[in-house]
Amino acid sequence: MPRPRNDKAYGDAHDRLLESGVGLIRSGSFSAIGISEILAASGVPKGSFYHHFSSKEAFGLAVARHYHAGQLDMARTILGDESAGPLDRLRRFFETAYEDFRGRGFEDGCLMCNLSTELADQNPAFQYLLAEQWAELSACLAGPITQAGTTALGLAHLSPAEAADWLLNSWSGALTRMKAEASSAPLDLFLKSVFPTSAPARA
Repeated sequence: MPRPRNDKAYGDAHDRLLESGVGLIRSGSFSAIGISEILAASGVPKGSFYHHFSSKEAFGLAVARHYHAGQLDMARTILGDESAGPLDRLRRFFETAYEDFRGRGFEDGCLMCNLSTELADQNPAFQYLLAEQWAELSACLAGPITQAGTTALGLAHLSPAEAADWLLNSWSGALTRMKAEASSAPLDLFLKSVFPTSAPARA
């Protein structure tokens, strides 16, 4: 008889594979990593990959969902904090992300940015998922923008939804250049441009 599956061990291995995938894709690319590299980074035994994912594409989509869930949770927590003003919440959202990239030496990119640049125009499954994820994140930003008014951001000619998209477009562009240069400068310029009177000085 086959041995019953240890659900805790299975779940732990699954999570390690996803976390390893996030790190590998953020520092490199999805196409460049192999299954053996994923297994080595996760410490999961060889031969176990297909117990968790039917293909490398299925793995990549699961990694994207895993990363996005964390990003969305962070966004909802910060942007939904009614104890702070709407512009303060917006600034804190981007500054929290900034500190994460600082901890990575401004070398590891945003997983959503990396996958969008690499795969969205080649793979319909990734294109559909990433478009959905960008829209969800933008909707989170639109809440405090609606409360503050787009004029407060110098974007009176845009609706709150358009302003949220513009902020994400600008931020993701800054993240792409940050990774190319391994420099905080693009993110610093974004914060200085969007929050000229409230962004703190940075070393």
